[in-house]
Amino acid sequence: MRALSLIRYLLTAAATIGTLSAPAHAETLTLDQAVQRALAFAPTISSASAQSDLSTAMVREARAPLYPSLSVGSEYMQAPGYSVAITNGGLSDAMLALNYTAYDFGRRLAQAHAALYQSEADRYGIRAARAQIVFDTTVAYYDVVRAQEIERELNTDDARLKRYVAVVKELRASGRSIANDVLKVETASNNAGLLLSSASHNVERASALLGALTGQFGPSDINVAEVNGLPAWPGDDLSHNPMLEAAQRTVASAKAAAQAAERERYPTVKLALTAGWQGINPPHAFGHNAGASYDGVVSMPIFDGGLISAHIDEARARVAAAQAQMRQVEFELHKQLADAEPRYRQAREQLAMLSDAESTAQDNFALTWTRFLGGGNVTLIEVLDAFQQVEQVRLARPDQKFATRQAAAQGTLVLGLNQ
Repeated sequence: MRALSLIRYLLTAAATIGTLSAPAHAETLTLDQAVQRALAFAPTISSASAQSDLSTAMVREARAPLYPSLSVGSEYMQAPGYSVAITNGGLSDAMLALNYTAYDFGRRLAQAHAALYQSEADRYGIRAARAQIVFDTTVAYYDVVRAQEIERELNTDDARLKRYVAVVKELRASGRSIANDVLKVETASNNAGLLLSSASHNVERASALLGALTGQFGPSDINVAEVNGLPAWPGDDLSHNPMLEAAQRTVASAKAAAQAAERERYPTVKLALTAGWQGINPPHAFGHNAGASYDGVVSMPIFDGGLISAHIDEARARVAAAQAQMRQVEFELHKQLADAEPRYRQAREQLAMLSDAESTAQDNFALTWTRFLGGGNVTLIEVLDAFQQVEQVRLARPDQKFATRQAAAQGTLVLGLNQ
């Protein structure tokens, strides 16, 4: 009869636990879906795109002086208050003018190259912004995976401890345990309930952060798909990092600008052609004074008060600053990679150790619990201690999985592989 009563208590406890909460109907989101939504929502992408569009327009502006300019103009002027010998009685014209800088020792071309390299740097800025959004969203997604996995494990713990409470109470009724044992196992069950409540709130916070990254603000009801397996380490080749490539293009732009500044000291050859009408009074000018003109000018600065030298010094300083910035970016990338790789290896090693430790802890708990039920020389404190050892190992697994995935995601970000 006592055995039947014990079984009845266990079944009742299991049924009660199964009906404690109704299943939540939350949206199941995959990692790819979360990343795509974040990329579509993130304002940094729009900002970087606008900057790229601006630099593209500046490239067209810098290239324009390489081509001739064509313009039309008309003028009518009377100056009755001045001497006719000076004003010829007035001026009227309608002209088509073509102006062209024939040669300037490569100054315009260097300016165009500077703008082009800066435009390329800004395009890499878009890739860098996308990579950062992908990284932030990926880590937030993995954090939700971890939080939900811990919640499921604690939910299982809570259910198991409630069953143990029923068993210990039955043992107390049969005289095989003492009242203190019931209090101890109930205390452990209450603590498990508190941990479960905390884990549920952690899931809410992690889901809210992921929702904010994807444009869903306020209370979030997001359920992420399970992630199978662990990512491999991405490598150590930094040549594809967009921030580093942008810094390299910025250096090239600064060097081209410095070359353009140095070319300001060289001569410039300009040509001008005009065709149309030019005369004194409009009837006579447009009836008899149609023609054309051509002009060629060679100019070279002799003294400008140090303006060109200042331009050159400024350009050289920008080159030095750009080179220093590139070295700083490279240093930061190496530092991040040097931090992420050991964390990745450590997490993988910890997971391997946890796998072995869990098997040992499970066997130890099963043996201790069996000896306790069988009336062996084992106290309930030892049983609960063995139970906690099992759960510490099991709860450490989601953290180490997250650490592995986070480190791999950071390595992927540093290497520029998640654009």
